[in-house]
Amino acid sequence: MELLFLGTGGARFVVLRQLRATAGFIIKGEANLYIDPGPGALLKSVELKQQLHKLDAVIVSHAHIDHSNDANLIIEGMTNGGQRRRGVLIGSSSALEGNDRFDRVVSAYHQRMVERSFIAKPESVFSVKGMEIQATPTKHEDENGVGFIFKSKDGVVGYTGDTEYFPELGKIFRNCDVLILNNLKPAGCSYPGHLNSEMTIRILKEARPKKAVIQHFGMAMLRAGPEAEARLIQQESGVETIAAKDGMVVNIRKTLSDFQE
Repeated sequence: MELLFLGTGGARFVVLRQLRATAGFIIKGEANLYIDPGPGALLKSVELKQQLHKLDAVIVSHAHIDHSNDANLIIEGMTNGGQRRRGVLIGSSSALEGNDRFDRVVSAYHQRMVERSFIAKPESVFSVKGMEIQATPTKHEDENGVGFIFKSKDGVVGYTGDTEYFPELGKIFRNCDVLILNNLKPAGCSYPGHLNSEMTIRILKEARPKKAVIQHFGMAMLRAGPEAEARLIQQESGVETIAAKDGMVVNIRKTLSDFQE
């Protein structure tokens, strides 16, 4: 199983300036999953020569634009422009249905293109080609947002989604081979509904994954230097931590010994 980080930026000003791409990431393994295809996901997929027609699922953690902007386009890629009804769509209720705060971000037209679609709520469990996908809770402005745990024969990958720290997170993400954390802010800087480096340290001390990857960097994080923050997180948590880069690949089978860039 491999992780491909197409874009490692997040939040509105990084999105608007594209200081890092905001394209989400792909899991390749028993099933091929595109998670949180934000602005630029289609362009980065073309640039990195990704075969979208081989995707098995598109997954949207919540309705914010930096996680969902290109979801309809990626669905078109998965379904060959809607000519072949195939694949799975998994998303928060805010992303697929909308609510009193958010319009749905995946159109009804595109939802009809896929073979199956599911609303993800905390503790929901789905299976795509033998890969188990469990939705996890978050504490975020989009109250319907979720994170995920992906379980396959090659290992277990956790993804916090957008969330701030809350006490249950460490327990939720125990036994992960790799934990991906949306670490928006550096130490000493915080924003409601998001992780900073200090919160990430707390989660890692409690979850004890084998490896950690931080991503989804805002402006303050880019100024502070994601690599420097990763070193701080590793030093304080005792968990090997790397700051993701656009285009970075992590091979899960090799992850116990090394990261691959």
